[in-house]
This record gives sequence, structure tokens and C-alpha cells, in this order.
Amino acid sequence: MPTALLVSASGQPNLGDDALGEAFGAALPGWRTLLATCSPARPGNGHGARSRFDVGSRPTLARALAASDALVVAGGTVFNTLHGGGRPLSPLHRAVALLGAARVLGKPRAMVGVGAGVLESAMSRRLSRALVLQTDLLVLRDEESADVLAAAGAPTPFRVGAAPAWTLLDPPPPGPRAPSGPIVVALGALAGDASLPARLAAALAPLIEAGHDVRLQPWQISGNGSDDLALGETVNARLPRRLPQLAAPANLPEARRLFAEAGLVVSLRFHALVAAAAAGTPFVAHAHEPKHAGLARRLGQRAVGTREPSAALTRVILDAFERPAPSRATVQSQIEAAQAGMQLLRVLLAGGDAPAADEIEGLPFSPAS
Repeated sequence: MPTALLVSASGQPNLGDDALGEAFGAALPGWRTLLATCSPARPGNGHGARSRFDVGSRPTLARALAASDALVVAGGTVFNTLHGGGRPLSPLHRAVALLGAARVLGKPRAMVGVGAGVLESAMSRRLSRALVLQTDLLVLRDEESADVLAAAGAPTPFRVGAAPAWTLLDPPPPGPRAPSGPIVVALGALAGDASLPARLAAALAPLIEAGHDVRLQPWQISGNGSDDLALGETVNARLPRRLPQLAAPANLPEARRLFAEAGLVVSLRFHALVAAAAAGTPFVAHAHEPKHAGLARRLGQRAVGTREPSAALTRVILDAFERPAPSRATVQSQIEAAQAGMQLLRVLLAGGDAPAADEIEGLPFSPAS
């Protein structure tokens, strides 16, 4: 059985990042998959990546690459600049080096369901161009990422699919939704700077005073005081009354099930937006990254930028109750786009001889020109 080494730009132990490993593991049934992750001890749901190891160990990563038959960058915002100290270009440097090594070793190289964030410097744009040229198959997550890479001078056009996690979910059930439920706020501790708790509390306070049922939901609990649970406590300390903190979902399908009972989801997490849409529940995206605004655009939902005042977030939340939820057809199109990206990946890894390869319709390109 051949081996595929899966790496990702995602680097936090939460269920959204876990979903990437699960999606690619399930999409490659004839392959043994090795998932390079910062949380190798986290359990999967039994059918995804079959083996995990610590991506922080460079010798282990080098040995895994040498022993693998293909390298797959499995989703995440790869083309990006880090903030908050440290070495902002280190992920780009590592990705270029890793794909370059795979190229020298003659291994197929794919980047599927990946995205682009902010490329502020000339060096970040140069590294991004190099990364595009190192890849045999590149499938972007959204058109916003295509625009960022085009502006960086990378050769165009780009195939555009959808987030890989869509392949783990079903579209919302047909028919009308159940009566309205609570407003669930999916927390993300890294969704802003030190002003995030105050801004979020100021946006939620008028809703609470108006009698709305608002609940907080952490998605990442690390126990070190800097996770979503801590963010919820800080927000609660600023509110007129304490809001309940729900248990974190165990996986993406469970998040979909929980969101089906919500009236509205306000999310600081990208994969929470995916789960809400799959549940047929309207959402508001706290768009601290382009991917959040891009998904809201695709699904006809509202998004609020981080520079907008708290009152704007309050107004958008109230307005979202009057808007339709993502349609079943629109969600189905996202699932099919993600599946098409996986089909192309299987064709590449099979050397062009995958079953039904001639039946694959492919994906749209962006920019269209």
C-alpha cells in the first residue's frame, strides 16, 4: 500500500484542523496516510489519517517524506504571513523547502483546499510564487485566495474548489427549518487582538438586554489559559449577565447536529461556518481572515470585519434573523467542489490512471481571464 504524507498550515489542536486529516484520510482509501500535526495525541473518528506524528520534529518529518510516495498539503491557509511575534515567514519557508525536497526526490506534490491570507512583504510574495511553481496540483479554497496569489505575481489562473472539510458533511435536510433556537457564538481565541473580548461583549450586550437567548461555544480548549474557554470567561465578565458556555463539539458532524438546533450561529471559527451551513442554519461570520468573508459570500450570509464597531456586529446579527439560511443547493455545490478536488488528487496520485478519470469534469479557474 503506498503512503501519502499529509501536512497542513493548520497548527492548532481543534476539531476544524482535525477534520482536515479526517477528510484526506477518507478520500484516499487505497493509501496509508501519515498526518504531520502539532497535536499527534488527539484521537480521530476512526476513518481518517491512520498515523500521526509531531510536525515540529524536523528529523521525523524528513524521514517521513523519504519513506512516503507522495506529499499532500492538506488544506489550511498556506500562503500567509504570521502575526504576533516570532518569524512571520517561517511557514512559507518550511513549505517551500518541503515541496522542494519532494520535487528533488521525484515524489508527486499536491496542495488541495488551501487558501491565501495576507502577503504583506515582497519576500512573502516571492515565496508564494515559488510555492505555486513547486506544485504538481494546486486547488485553492476560494476565489479570494486566487486574487491574493494573482496580485502576488503567481502564474494564473488557479483551480478553485472548496474547503476539504465539506466532504465529511451532508447538505441540510429538505423542507422548512424547525422553530428558531438560541444564538450560538462559536469562539476563537485567535480571532483578534487584546480588544477582542471587549468588542465581542459590547456587541452581545444589547442582544442580552433585549431578551435573546445567547450561548457561547468554545472550539479549542488547551488548558493553558489562552484558549476559547478563557475567552468566554473574559467576555462573560463584561456582560450584564453571565452566558452559558456549551461543551465543545467532538467533531464536525456533531457540530452540524448541534447547530441544527440553533436559530443563528455567530462564528469566529471557519469550520463552524461550514458546520452551520451544512445544518441549514443562518450565520454571521466574524471575518478576521479573508476565508471567513469568502465563505459568507459564497453562501449568501453576512460577514463583519474586525475594524467595524461593535454596534455594526450587533446590527448584522439582528439583520441575519431576517435573511434566509444557506440553501441546500448552495451547500451541495460546496460539497461537490470539495469532492472534485479530492478526485483530482486521486488522479494525480494514481499517475492519471484513477478509476473514472475521464469522467471528472474538473473545477473552475480564477481569475477567469
